[in-house]
Amino acid sequence: MSGARTAPPAGAEELSPTKRALLELMRSRRAAGGGVVVLRDGAPGAGDPLVLVHPIGGGVFCYAELGRRLPPGRAVWALAADGLLDGAGPEPTLAELARHYRELLAAEGLRTPAAVAGWSFGGVVAHEMARQWSAGTDRPAPPVVLIDSAPWPEEAGAWTPAETLRAFVEDLLGWSGTEGHEALTPATWELPATEALASAMLQLRLNGQDLGLSAADLHIKYRVFARATRVMRAHRPARHTGPVTMIRAADSPARPEPWAALCDGPDLDVVTVPGDHFGVLRDPVVRRVAEVVAATLASI
Repeated sequence: MSGARTAPPAGAEELSPTKRALLELMRSRRAAGGGVVVLRDGAPGAGDPLVLVHPIGGGVFCYAELGRRLPPGRAVWALAADGLLDGAGPEPTLAELARHYRELLAAEGLRTPAAVAGWSFGGVVAHEMARQWSAGTDRPAPPVVLIDSAPWPEEAGAWTPAETLRAFVEDLLGWSGTEGHEALTPATWELPATEALASAMLQLRLNGQDLGLSAADLHIKYRVFARATRVMRAHRPARHTGPVTMIRAADSPARPEPWAALCDGPDLDVVTVPGDHFGVLRDPVVRRVAEVVAATLASI
């Protein structure tokens, strides 16, 4: 996950009005327990919404620029992690998580979306949701767009607590556009989670890098990340009959072969874009991602 990254805004006051409004919406949804977030209302007669599934961190703020770049008219909804991932209850399987998200959409009056897409972990969930929508029925599956997404390699083992902590902080740094790995001492990851996170944030601040997260938000994000990691590790995607498009970053380790092997209908459509895993949802690459998603919607 290498490549040039731009520094993030220092605070919410420096965000565009659109992103600032979405940030406030996400904060309110977090307080209410996550679930369906309407990123953009649709025009009358524009058809069913596009649904975007959250990545491994659980939030959907990452889709702000993509939503803005999509052609106007069709509604754009997103699924933010709720109590099933950030709660203290039993850990779901990924199939159960996909079913739960389908039920949330049905409760909002949406039987089947125009298409379902997801970045990273969100793509794995989106693939399972689409498979479930068509399983055992005559209904066609909605198109799936995998945004630099890959299933957990079967040969890879589960992460240790130290590996999970390190991956979590590296994910935060990657999404924020910050290079800060060298500022963190290896001993950080051997501490208990609460102490490790506090130590990592302190080391980053001393290095002039503040991710702008409260301790409470940080621990919620870590809980979601850790649970989602285990959920993804245990999941083995099943064959799927519907159309699937993979948008793959050129500098990303995500490969199309695992998804191609699961296509039980149209061949996998692969579109390669420049940059790394985190750059796919940032300008200028997100413009190309939006074009691919828009073409998928136009083909329905």
